[in-house]
Parts: sequence; C-alpha cells; structure tokens
Amino acid sequence: MKRKIFGILQKTRKNEWKREEFSEIEYEPTSVKELLTEMKNISELIIDLAYSAVLFHNEEIAEEVKYLDVRMDKLNYEIRMMALMATRTKEDAEQLAGILQVAEAAESISNA
Repeated sequence: MKRKIFGILQKTRKNEWKREEFSEIEYEPTSVKELLTEMKNISELIIDLAYSAVLFHNEEIAEEVKYLDVRMDKLNYEIRMMALMATRTKEDAEQLAGILQVAEAAESISNA
C-alpha cells in the first residue's frame, strides 16, 4: 500500500517501525522551525490515523501510527541535540527552553 505523506511517496511494511526505531540517527543541520513544523504535522496526522485505525479495525493504519511515533521520537531527539549544540550561555539556554517545551508538547500530543 503506497501513500503520499508530506510530499514523500512512502510504502510502509508491517513492523517497519521496529527497524526504524533502532536505526542510527544521522545529524543533518536543519532549521528548528522546519523540525517543529514537521512535528506539528505528524502529531496531527497520528491523532487522525489512530482514530481511523480504531474505527476501521485496520492494522495497516496502526502500523503507520507506530512508524510515525518513532519518527516523532527521532525529531524530538534531533531538536534536543540542536539545542545542546547551540547553547553557549545562560541566556541562550533560557531562549531554547521554550523551543524544547513546544517540541515536548507536540510529542505528548502524538503519544495521546
């Protein structure tokens, strides 16, 4: 089953999320705005797909939810890593704390 998510043609196989969960995270310099936007979009999609999976008793949709949940975990990790690399002073840390709270909120929504 192929579907287009966020402009990427994606084919999700059963239990692909397990393999993705343990794959190594490669650091790519990306803007925090892009990461937060992707996290927001994925959290919205996870809620919709999870509801659909329950409503239609569809395991394929549930597998996609698991895959997206792993993707959210990785995005949250990337934002934390970027924040740690960008922090040099106390003032920087205070400014980045808000960004980390927004990322954690998106993660919490997707885990609901």
